[in-house]
Amino acid sequence: MRKTYYVYIMASKNRAIYIGMGNDLHHRTWEHKTEAKEGFSKKYKTKRLVYFESFEDVRDAINRERQLKGWRRSRKVALIESKNPKWSDLSRDWFQFSSEVLRLRPPLFHAPGQDDEREREWIEVRFYPKATVLRLHSHNGMNRLSRDMLRQLSEAVKVAPGDKPMILAGNKNVFSAGADLHEVAALTAGQAYEFARTGQALMNTIDQFSAPVYAAIEGYCMGGGLDLALACDYRIAAPNAVFGHRGAALGLITGWGGTQRLPRLIGKGRALQMFCAAEKVEANEALQTGLIHSIAEDPLERAIAMAT
Repeated sequence: MRKTYYVYIMASKNRAIYIGMGNDLHHRTWEHKTEAKEGFSKKYKTKRLVYFESFEDVRDAINRERQLKGWRRSRKVALIESKNPKWSDLSRDWFQFSSEVLRLRPPLFHAPGQDDEREREWIEVRFYPKATVLRLHSHNGMNRLSRDMLRQLSEAVKVAPGDKPMILAGNKNVFSAGADLHEVAALTAGQAYEFARTGQALMNTIDQFSAPVYAAIEGYCMGGGLDLALACDYRIAAPNAVFGHRGAALGLITGWGGTQRLPRLIGKGRALQMFCAAEKVEANEALQTGLIHSIAEDPLERAIAMAT
């Protein structure tokens, strides 16, 4: 998966300036806002993201960071005000309620005020003392794993501290309905390949996460959403949970690791039945077959309790 590198400027209320570079702007901004690291930024409270540039080549980003750091202050101020005259915090929509909640949203990547579907799906990252919760949100509640949602979820996993358990959750009715098939149908061959690789990389990252990962599942967990749950170490489901890989009914098959992980859990024969017959499996049967570890009225609450 191609990386993007950022050169960014953080500022304090008194307009002290910090210039930095990295490939995870969300995480870097969070570190500044929460004073996670000692140094200049913590001392001078540079907590507002006021400017950033993106680069595909890390060498270009390093050179640009070096160039900006060498400028006089007046020139840095002029650069900021050419794009952000009021020194507004460009990351203000990423946080809600407190610095313990990070909201990853795609407006980072396009002009403020631009309205499209991507602004209506996002990942909420909530930092608890002993666990991190990643919750999927979407405008229609289906939590489909679109290209943008995959990218946001990948960023969210990178933000999650590796020394604490991580919990994935959806809403009361849908954990995730899987890939957006309308979007998939419109992809070119190259885009489809990249989409498949992005999904595989995300599932492998979750599978190999350094701390235990829990899926708190309520409602429908279908297709790529089931792949996502299967990549987790533990699956706790609500009584209304429904599982399935419906791709066979549409002439499709998962490409995100479900064909490998599901047989390991429930056996080859039962897995083939789920894939080929496109069966839906409810929570009680899922527990009996070993697809999930337990059933709870509030699976997120149970997952937090297990994780801590």
